[in-house]
Amino acid sequence: MSDYQTIKPLGTYSEDIDWDVIYRTFHNPKDIAERIAFELIDHEAPVIFCGFPETAAYLATAVELQFVDKSSVITQRTKERYPDIQSVTEGYISSILKDAPTKNIVISCRLSAFWQTQQAFEEIASAILAHPRDQILIDFFDRDAVNEGMHIYYHTDSEQNETGDLDFKQFDEVEGNNPSIQIANIDVSYNIGGIGGNSDSDSDSDSDMDFSYATRRAFFTKISILNWCTKALPYYEAILSGSLLEGDPSFLLSLKKPIG
Repeated sequence: MSDYQTIKPLGTYSEDIDWDVIYRTFHNPKDIAERIAFELIDHEAPVIFCGFPETAAYLATAVELQFVDKSSVITQRTKERYPDIQSVTEGYISSILKDAPTKNIVISCRLSAFWQTQQAFEEIASAILAHPRDQILIDFFDRDAVNEGMHIYYHTDSEQNETGDLDFKQFDEVEGNNPSIQIANIDVSYNIGGIGGNSDSDSDSDSDMDFSYATRRAFFTKISILNWCTKALPYYEAILSGSLLEGDPSFLLSLKKPIG
């Protein structure tokens, strides 16, 4: 697989930031791609992938891959940076899947944390059922792995010395949903160290970028996800396994079409 280089972040918390760099504060994109490839049953079949672009780039060297993201900025950067990806599509994954008969689906990097309503789950289930599928991989934040007041610190081994912090403030339960949704209120902070300054500057010194923000992410128990699968996707075999990211409070759902 190719080695992809760190690119300097830009701007404030928005699409102006180079999220490829930020994502590396808490995961190794190559490791995740290799784990996904291990989980896939059929490496000959094309994959629709929604998740971190750099992870998609590594995975695209092993399988034919269509990358999907709702952001025009992300999709444009992905096209420019990662030529190994065979296809890049701008749009919401649930909308794209309704028109795509692709057999294998990967929704990774805990994008399910943004599914915070019953409607979101109804849309993704409808999109999966729109065509026959062989395998669907989705990872979820694990409610049983975190508590209010917990602090999680991420640190990579790269030369840039990236770090990330998650501070869990409180959880709010969204009632009357299947699956049961619990929303975590989180303070997130990042430090990207050892990044060179502006190329137009005469300074040779390295610089740091720090920023933080408050956010809300959806967490789920394993039993609630299994119950959702039983009701919404009854023709698929549901298997749960550990996180795609080492040390991350999450778990992986693999939906497989039953034989016979």
